[in-house]
Order: sequence, then structure tokens, then C-alpha cells
Amino acid sequence: MMYYEKYGEAESKTIFFLHGMNFVHCFTKQIPHFSKNYQVIVPHLPGFGRSSDAVFSTETAVSEIAELAGSIGRPVTLVGFSLGAQLCLPLICEHTELFDGAVMISPWLIKEVPEIEKLMKQQSDNEKNMRSGAVSISVGLNRAERQEHKEYCKNVSMKSILAAVDNGITFDAFPKYPEVDKPILAVCGMKDPVNIRKSTRMLSQKNPHCSYDMWDGAGHNIPYKFAPRLNKTIEEFIAKIN
Repeated sequence: MMYYEKYGEAESKTIFFLHGMNFVHCFTKQIPHFSKNYQVIVPHLPGFGRSSDAVFSTETAVSEIAELAGSIGRPVTLVGFSLGAQLCLPLICEHTELFDGAVMISPWLIKEVPEIEKLMKQQSDNEKNMRSGAVSISVGLNRAERQEHKEYCKNVSMKSILAAVDNGITFDAFPKYPEVDKPILAVCGMKDPVNIRKSTRMLSQKNPHCSYDMWDGAGHNIPYKFAPRLNKTIEEFIAKIN
């Protein structure tokens, strides 16, 4: 079973924050905000963070997140970024009863083979930089978080990185999505890659229970660069489903 962090009161409504690829700390500006009024759970996805002894696979991640959600005893709200947003799709399609809604931030669900191959090559070529954890300063992590992030980056395997890129999560893989009757919000930045923007729009087009928004000035950085706006957006989403 994957490792997970838990904050807030167990009796409160529960939010799962699903992190981006190799970036357990991406929700560092959401955790203290939401743990005041909610139970916040941050799974370390298989292959990453303190779950780096495993190799990432979509099947394992979905199975273990669903098992954890089932142990809560009441529906959970999903909030995912990047890889975490992609995982929201199989979770709400295959385990609909466990969740009362999902906020999907910068989801990449429309994928082309050349695009996947290019990204996998970039990850392999930039392995040294990836392991340095250099991104931690630019996103505003504190000293302890930066050190922890660097340790996580040193321990992750390239197999997990490549498996997370080529994870098989697409609209075609989950044809039940249009039938999902839970509220969904898809958000991305206008500077996000084109297929992330297309995916965000397509989520709404395929399901009447999904709305979407594209934020001017934002790229693949919404949780940490646009934290106040995102926190308010999540709060408003949860208020509507309660």
C-alpha cells in the first residue's frame, strides 16, 4: 500500500490531493489552507515520494487510491494536478461510488504517440536535472520541503518516470466517462500545452456534469503560482456539491 500524508480532523469532509509526476509537494499551498476545515489526504503515488520503492503503474495507483478512499466510509472529493488529474479519470469512471466530485487541474488526456515519445526522451535526457530537485526553489517550497523534495527526486526510478508519462490514461481508454454523474471541474492555464487545453475542454464536451475554465497567464503551475485563486475555486466547488 502506498504511503500517504493525513491532515485535519478525521470526522471532517475528506479531500484527496493527487500530486503531479515526481512532485509530491505540488499542493504545499493547499494543504495548510484546507486542513483547517477538512481532512486532507495526500497519497504518495506509487513510484514517487515515500512510495518510490514501487514502480509507477496506473492500475496500481488507481487500485490503492480507491482502497484508501473506501476506508474513509463516505464519499471523497478528488483534486488532482497533472498526473494526479489524469488519475481522476479512471477513479471516477471505475469507482464512481467512492467520490462526490473531482477537480482536475491541467489534465493531459488527448495524447499522440510522437508527443509521448518526445516527452519520454526529454525525461531520459534530463535525468540529472530531474534528480537535482531544482524546481523546488521556483515554486516556493520552504527549506525543509526543498530538502525533502531533493531526496524524493534522488530515489525515484526512471522506470517510474517513463511509466507515468506513458500511462495509458486517455478518453478512449475510459468510454464510461460520459455516463459519470458526479460534478467535475476541469481547469488549466492558457499557457498549458495545447493537448492539455484540448483535454480540459473535451472533459466538459463529453460530460454534462463537467464544467471547465482556462486561466489567463497560467501555465503548468496553477497549484503553486495561483494558489489563492485555486483555493477559492476548490472551496466554491465543494460548497456546490455539499
